[in-house]
Amino acid sequence: MLLAFLVVSPASGAKADPPVLDPVEITVTAPRLATPLADLPAAVSRVDERQATEGRQGLQIDEALNRVPGLFAQNRYNFAQDARISIRGFGSRAPFGVRGLRILQDGIPETTPDGQSQVDAIDLLNLRDIEVLRGPSAALYGNASGGVIAAQTRDGGDPRGIGGGVLLGSHGFRRAEAVAEQDHGTHRYSLTAHDFAIDGYRDQSTAEKRYLRLHTASELEAGTLNVHLRYLDAPRTDDPGGLTREEMREDRRAAAPLATALDSTQSAEQLTTGLQWEQPLAGGELRLGGFWTQRDYAQQLPFPGDSRVAYERDFFGVNAQYERHVGATRVLTGIDLEEQRDDRTRRCSAGRLFDRDGGDCSADPVDPMSDLALDQRERARSRGVFVQTDTALGSDWNLVAGGRHDRIRMSIDDHFVEWFDDGDDVTDRSGRRTFDETSGMAGLIWHFRPEYRAYVNVATNFETPTFTEFANPEGGGGFNPEVEPQRARSIEVGIRRENPRLSWEVSVYATRVRDELSPYQLEGRGDRTFYTNAGRTARDGVELSADWRLNPQWTLSAAASLNRFRFRDFEDVDGVRHDGNRMPGLPREQLFVEADWRDGPWFVTVDALHVGSRYADNANTEKVGPQTTLNLRAGRFWRQGDTRAEAFVAANNLLDADNVDNIRINAAGGRYCEPAPGLTLMAGVRMYFGQ
Repeated sequence: MLLAFLVVSPASGAKADPPVLDPVEITVTAPRLATPLADLPAAVSRVDERQATEGRQGLQIDEALNRVPGLFAQNRYNFAQDARISIRGFGSRAPFGVRGLRILQDGIPETTPDGQSQVDAIDLLNLRDIEVLRGPSAALYGNASGGVIAAQTRDGGDPRGIGGGVLLGSHGFRRAEAVAEQDHGTHRYSLTAHDFAIDGYRDQSTAEKRYLRLHTASELEAGTLNVHLRYLDAPRTDDPGGLTREEMREDRRAAAPLATALDSTQSAEQLTTGLQWEQPLAGGELRLGGFWTQRDYAQQLPFPGDSRVAYERDFFGVNAQYERHVGATRVLTGIDLEEQRDDRTRRCSAGRLFDRDGGDCSADPVDPMSDLALDQRERARSRGVFVQTDTALGSDWNLVAGGRHDRIRMSIDDHFVEWFDDGDDVTDRSGRRTFDETSGMAGLIWHFRPEYRAYVNVATNFETPTFTEFANPEGGGGFNPEVEPQRARSIEVGIRRENPRLSWEVSVYATRVRDELSPYQLEGRGDRTFYTNAGRTARDGVELSADWRLNPQWTLSAAASLNRFRFRDFEDVDGVRHDGNRMPGLPREQLFVEADWRDGPWFVTVDALHVGSRYADNANTEKVGPQTTLNLRAGRFWRQGDTRAEAFVAANNLLDADNVDNIRINAAGGRYCEPAPGLTLMAGVRMYFGQ
């Protein structure tokens, strides 16, 4: 959605020399107004290229993000459901994909105007860095409550030349890569491609994916032009479904019975193009951008009835920003215009037809017409105007403030009635919803000692239901009239130290949410998820992170989160009250620890992730115990003239623990759990020529 600012990038992973901690000031751009990390009055984490890609499989984005405090990720191994990511509890409700967060790749949104995000089209093995803005972000980006994840991919700076690699691992994992990067001074480019496949740990969990990415940057006389092209082809990604506790104890590798019987799987094809332009103008800087994404998607869900879903999506937008200094204040103003058009259908599963009189899919329907159960055009248009300022108050204080107004128009045009000759007998569920929302934020940072900063910020934000979350539990299409946007208020205080030897940060936050969106399932409706507003909820937490450079060989890193996410005032659709209960799907505590050793061309990295117990339902009757995962990566680099190579091995879940990969919140029939594999191994080799 926005132009990517220039940030400090790490050295190429193929160099033989051990990395040296870079004392150069790091600038973060996720807050839209580019700011030195140490001077930002908010909790922001930055994952560099080495941390994100070195020795990684590139299965899901959580591999790089587990080191971020306050962020919780699930579902690495079910590719049909995509990674599930939450920040400070926002996003945990999603049965698949990401909700409540703003996801960007090279400044282009992976989040549609209605709030849905997919991360399957992010080039995980060619990242330059990832910035994570934890906490309220609506004043910056609009329809998002929990934060921003901004990924930047390689653009040909510090080029690797031409080359590629092969990765092989457990459960039939294989990946072939190809890379071409050049820097010609005023023009540079990065072209990458990969072919990925895995047989899967569980039954019905095969996945295939092919990906192509081109990022070019040209320094022209008038300004800088960035061009992006991304293509994803995922012809098959299976969904093994959730298991009950008894089924998981009996066979962790089994798929849900209906997942196998119905051959639950999905296919996706996506093409994204984007242009971004920066130039000086009238003492400031003008930044313009535009993008277009087309996605075709089809899926057989693991339950009978109207469980074959498909959509054809066009998602496009333009944006403009202007930044300049006004005295001691930097001022950024801008506008974002985006539109999403989905042609969505839902059909009965194999062997069933839609019973118009009964309003459902039946094996022996009365007056059958077709297997079509839903056919509608969904359109979301968003317009956001914003202003953000950063004012120096003397030499020790900075004040950051921002405001944004959004208008989001969502419409559904029901085409289902056109399938019947007597269309008057079928309810037309077309409708419109319009949301006008104003958000604001303000933060103050104090440079009270060299290397030390203390900050406080307050913010308001909002989040609309997605089209999927507007699904009507009464059947058919249209909007569920009972579901409204959720709104939040937040306050955060923190302190950080930036030092080449020891850097750390502590943040404490409190967030109050009104009309929290909460998922539930209905008996007899399979695994289909519907949504209701959960009254009021509270989120309170403490987050800590630290990086300690013991000596040139050893670096220790840690991130810890202690949270309290609870319902304050919530009566569910069955009239049961859950006041005081913990919000499901979220651990109370999480701890990440990493030890990294480097000596010349060799490296060894060991990390451990501990996740506390979680509840699987609103009533807090189904509990999944705590789990710890220990991982290892090791390898070596070589360089001979213009030829560079690297070889590495990795082992995930070294203790072969019986962990849970994903929890399906409030799942019907007790099918809450998706098991994670035990010990998994991987090895890879890469080679580059030139540059």
